[in-house]
Amino acid sequence: MGVAVILTCHNEAEYIEQAVRSVAAQTLIDQIDSVIVVNDGSSDNSAEILDGLVAEIPQLVVITESGIGLPAARNRAIQASAGEFIAFLDGDDYWVPEKLEKQMPAFKDRRVGLVYCDYVDFTRADASDAQDIYVRPYDVDMERTLETYFVHDAPIVPSSCIIRRETFEDVGLFDPEMRLGEDTEMFLRVAEKWRFQYVPGAMIFKRRHGRNLTRRLDALLPVSEVVTDRFVRRNPQLEAFACKRRARRLARAGNDCARQGEFRIGVGYILRAIGNDPVFWRSYAYLMLALAPQRITSSLRDAIRFVFYKVHSRRSL
Repeated sequence: MGVAVILTCHNEAEYIEQAVRSVAAQTLIDQIDSVIVVNDGSSDNSAEILDGLVAEIPQLVVITESGIGLPAARNRAIQASAGEFIAFLDGDDYWVPEKLEKQMPAFKDRRVGLVYCDYVDFTRADASDAQDIYVRPYDVDMERTLETYFVHDAPIVPSSCIIRRETFEDVGLFDPEMRLGEDTEMFLRVAEKWRFQYVPGAMIFKRRHGRNLTRRLDALLPVSEVVTDRFVRRNPQLEAFACKRRARRLARAGNDCARQGEFRIGVGYILRAIGNDPVFWRSYAYLMLALAPQRITSSLRDAIRFVFYKVHSRRSL
């Protein structure tokens, strides 16, 4: 049951050592066959840091590329690896020591192609502002995984995922032409033929900073529409769920814009969400927040987030 751990790095010298060391600190280190880092066109001192780690960590291999992009970099590492299972970690995130130990038993069920978990969201270097994010649970025995994930997709975070190599052999690698949304597109292909298994617990620390590709949710809307159209063509039964999917993407983008002070833009997205799915209750909650006086909006958002994640944390126990 060997595991190949794949990391990507692009100008992440500030974070990459912590990421690699979190892999080396795994309690299941004896099952890690290789740790492959693709240093993809970094112009900072990432290469020097990685060279130092290679001398210290026997499983570590560094592949240097000239800027081929995230999905192609992941594909390059997958093709260079030999593990029966592939675990992903972005260069600015890191794992808790028990991550692999807690997730790997889920693969005893041969139907499982992808295992994932909750995560910790943070921005400060010392993670003092960390907040557990509880994600939607998918179970190996769940029917209609494809339809459910098509509607709701995120937030299955790549750094939380382990994927069976056989799954890639079955559905193909990441689409190298997609510079955003490539993970959702891949996970939908996995859902066409395999089952997901959620393992409760926040086992990765996902860092938010100004260089995150997904820092603005409205920037992902065109990509989401491409993915929607692609999978409706592949699976005509998904046409019945396309408006629900669009509503959730638009509502989240609108809420994100409003949270950043772009109220008119945010309200516009939310109204489009209501037009796509008038019974999606969260759109109305986001609309209320966007229209509320600014002096109470922040505290109201915090209260709603607190209640929401408390409820989800109980479900995850």
